[in-house]
Amino acid sequence: MSSEQASAPLTPLAGVVVWFNPTAIEVENIKSYLDFVQNLYVVDNSAGDNSSLLAELDQQTGKVVYIANRDNLGIATALNKGCQRALEKGYQWILTMDQDSSFNSQAMTTFIAEFESKRLEDPSIAVFTPLTNEEQAPGYSLRVITSGNLLSLDAYKKIGGFDDELFIDEVDHDLCYKVTQNGYKIFSFANVHMEHKLGNTQLHPYLFKRAMWVMHHGAVRKYYIVRNRLIMRDRFPEFTQDYDKFNKQLLIGVIFFEKQKLLKLRYMFKGYRDYRKKRLGKMR
Repeated sequence: MSSEQASAPLTPLAGVVVWFNPTAIEVENIKSYLDFVQNLYVVDNSAGDNSSLLAELDQQTGKVVYIANRDNLGIATALNKGCQRALEKGYQWILTMDQDSSFNSQAMTTFIAEFESKRLEDPSIAVFTPLTNEEQAPGYSLRVITSGNLLSLDAYKKIGGFDDELFIDEVDHDLCYKVTQNGYKIFSFANVHMEHKLGNTQLHPYLFKRAMWVMHHGAVRKYYIVRNRLIMRDRFPEFTQDYDKFNKQLLIGVIFFEKQKLLKLRYMFKGYRDYRKKRLGKMR
C-alpha cells in the first residue's frame, strides 16, 4: 500500500500529540503517522513557542495545528484540547500520541486496516491500541497507555474526557476504567507494535536469579504516581486490586535501587498527604 493510499483511511482520523520541551526527534516521530490522519493537533506544554519545529511539516501537508499552552498544564488538559478541536471539526475518532512514540509505516498501515475491520465487527470497542511492551496482552484489555490509541470521540464525550485534575500519571487508566464502566471495550491488536520509550525504567537483579523493573523517575513524578494511584484505588476498587502491590514495588525500588532516595521518599509522602487531603491538580 502506498503512503497516498494509506493517508486516506475509510474513517477520517484526527490526531493529537502532547509536547513538552520537544526537539527535532519529536518531529521525526510525528512523521511516522502523519500520513494517516487528516489533522494533527500538536499541543505544547512547554514554556516557550516551538512552532518553528513544525514549519516544514505544515508547509508540506497543511494538516498540522500547533497549540501553545506556554505552561505545563498537564497531559490531561493537553489531550482534552486536541480532542475538543477534533470534535469541533466533526471527527469521530482520534489518534492520541505521546511525543516519544512512533510507528514504522507497515505497522501503521496494519493498525488502520485492523481498526477498520474490528470496529465493524464489534461496535462496542471505544479504544483500539497497538502493543507496546511484552507485558501487554493482545485482545480485550482493562487498561492501556494513552499513546497510540484510536479513541472514539463519542465515547470520549460520554465519559467526560480526560481528568484534568490528575495532571499526569493514571490519566490513561482513569479513561480506560470510565470507558469500561460505561459499557465500552478496549482492544489491543496482536500484530501491531508501536515504539514507545518507557522513561528511565531499568531491570535490576536481586535475590539470585530474580529481577524487578524500577522506574527511575524524578521526585516530582513520584509524587503524582503515588497520589494518583491512591485516587484510582478509591475511584475504581473493582479494577485496581493490584495497585497496593504496585506502590510497594515503587517504594522498594526507590529504597534499594534509585538515587536521591530521601528526596523521592519525601515527595512520595507528599503525594500520600495530598491524596488524604483530596488535593488534586498540579502539585503545589
